[in-house]
Amino acid sequence: MSSSLTPPSATKKASQPTPQPLPVPPAAAEPAPTVVRFDHVTKQFNPQVRGLDDVSVEIARGEITVLLGLSGSGKSTFLRHVNGLQQPTSGHINVLGQAMEHASKPTLRSMRRRIGFIFQDFNLVGPMSVLENVCTGRLGALKGPRLGLMFYPKQVRQEALEQLERVGLVDRAYQRADTLSGGQQQRVAIARALIQHPDILLADEPVASLDPVSSRGVIELLQQISREKSLTVICSLHQVEIALNFGDRIIGLRSGKVVMDERTAEVGRDEVLSIYSKVSDVPDYPDFSESAGAVEVDLAGLKPEDRG
Repeated sequence: MSSSLTPPSATKKASQPTPQPLPVPPAAAEPAPTVVRFDHVTKQFNPQVRGLDDVSVEIARGEITVLLGLSGSGKSTFLRHVNGLQQPTSGHINVLGQAMEHASKPTLRSMRRRIGFIFQDFNLVGPMSVLENVCTGRLGALKGPRLGLMFYPKQVRQEALEQLERVGLVDRAYQRADTLSGGQQQRVAIARALIQHPDILLADEPVASLDPVSSRGVIELLQQISREKSLTVICSLHQVEIALNFGDRIIGLRSGKVVMDERTAEVGRDEVLSIYSKVSDVPDYPDFSESAGAVEVDLAGLKPEDRG
């Protein structure tokens, strides 16, 4: 009598399906820590002029915040309070965990090494080479004077070249800074700020003096760097369109007061003119409402006397 072999698997009793664990919902992302906090901050320059008026805001790490408003609205004053160049008349300011309103001079110097600053007029030394201008961003961390490019440590010079490559100007490293175009000079200023390895990057009207093409390039570069490095950027602007495309958040200022604080993702193009109305204190123009993109976005052009 012949017998056939049965695979061992066939002799096993049918087993019940193993219960699968219930899927665990992903943990909610923790909010980014606050790196800048203004608590009822007022800056009174004189009895008639108030630079900031009871400002309370919090800015998170990695966020691009645009301060939107016309000249004289308090944008530059806000930035100068972040890095301690100005002190509030009242209220409290905390930056990167440090109370700024009564900080000592050594503490302020230490804090400014962690806060990069990009100026409207670039603040480059014209006769100096592009590379040496970038190296000056490390002066706060070096001891003793630097009398020329070769007086900087080799490591600093090498990193400066890397930062210039990052902004697309490594081929201009040994060119005089004052021979560059405005857009190129602003890129050098960005490289100079980045070599500090800042935790916060402040930009005071960085594209106000640039043509539209150069402005777009500078804004896109700042946006890309912020995303790559989770770098907190606080940028003052008066161009509504750029603010909407650039920032994660818009804080509108008028006469030192916060008149708007919105996420740009929640602001439609049809609201451009209403934003302009909030920060400039002028009525909307309904005949432009169907084509917000056609609106003149250089707000300071509407009030030349306020430009600055």
